[in-house]
Amino acid sequence: MRELVAFVEVARRLNFTRAAANLGVSVPTFSQTLRGLEEKIGVRLLTRTTRSVSLTDAGIEFLASLEPLLENLDIALDGLNRFRSETGGRLRVLGSRAASTLIVGPLIARFLSEHPDIELEMLVDDLHIDLVEHRIDAGIQIGERIDKDMLAIRLVEPFEEVLMASPDYLRNRVAPHTPANLAEHWCVRLRSSWDGTLRQWTLTNGEEKAEPSTGAHFVANDLRVLASVVRSGGGIGLFPKVLVRDALASGELVQVLEGWSSWVSGIYLFHPSKRQMPAALDAFIRFMRKNKPGPDSLSSG
Repeated sequence: MRELVAFVEVARRLNFTRAAANLGVSVPTFSQTLRGLEEKIGVRLLTRTTRSVSLTDAGIEFLASLEPLLENLDIALDGLNRFRSETGGRLRVLGSRAASTLIVGPLIARFLSEHPDIELEMLVDDLHIDLVEHRIDAGIQIGERIDKDMLAIRLVEPFEEVLMASPDYLRNRVAPHTPANLAEHWCVRLRSSWDGTLRQWTLTNGEEKAEPSTGAHFVANDLRVLASVVRSGGGIGLFPKVLVRDALASGELVQVLEGWSSWVSGIYLFHPSKRQMPAALDAFIRFMRKNKPGPDSLSSG
C-alpha cells in the first residue's frame, strides 16, 4: 500500500521533492520505495532525469486505475477522523494579510480555547508559497491564488469591492461620472505580492464592463496602507467595504462611481491532498467550516 500511495503522489506532482515532503519522508527513502514497486511488478512506471520526472505509458495507465481506488480510501479515512480523541500537535497555517486580519484573527482565541492541546502558528504573507515545500498544513487565500492540486473549502462567498475617496480629495475636483474619467484622477493602486503585477481595475455595472486606463499616483502591496492613503486624501482606491466600513459610516470616506464595482471570487481554506489528515488540521478545518463568516460579512459595511 505504501508503494502505491508514493507512486500516485509523485505521478500527480511530477516532482520527487514535493511528493516526498507531502508524505513526510526523505527523498532517498521515497525514491527507494518507488524503485521497489517497479521491481515488484516488473514494469517501469517513471522516467527520471536529474531535473524532471514523467510517467511512462504503463505509468499513465496504472495511475488511471489506481486513482479511483485511493479516492475511495481517502473518503473512508476522512470518515474516521471524527472518532479521534487526540487533536494535539503543531499546526502551521498561511494566510493572506486581509484574510488573516478579517477572518482568522477574530476566531483564533475561540479555536485555541476549544483545542488547548494544539499549537497554532500563523504565517501572514501575500507571497506565493508552496505549502508542501515549506511544511505548511493549510492556507487561506482568494480563489484565484490556489494551486490546482490543492483541496479547497470556501469560507467567504464572492464579495464586492467599490471605489472610494475622501471628501477632502473630492472637494476641489470634479468627481468621476464614468470609468473613463478615472484617467483624470490620482489613483491609488495595489501591487500584487503574489506575482508582482499592478492590479488592473475591472469594473462592472449590470451588463456593462470597463477596464479604465488609470495612472498610479501611489502604489503599495498592502490594502490597509492604501486605505490609509485614501483616507488622508491621496486619491481614489478600490476596496472591499468591510475593510473601511468605519470610515464610510463616519463620512471619512465616500463611494465614487456608484453602480460600478469589482467582484472577488471568494476566500478559501485549502490544503494538500494528504492520505491521512493530521488530527490538528482536521480540527481546524471543522472549526472554520462551523464558524465561517456569514454571506454579508464582506459585502456590506
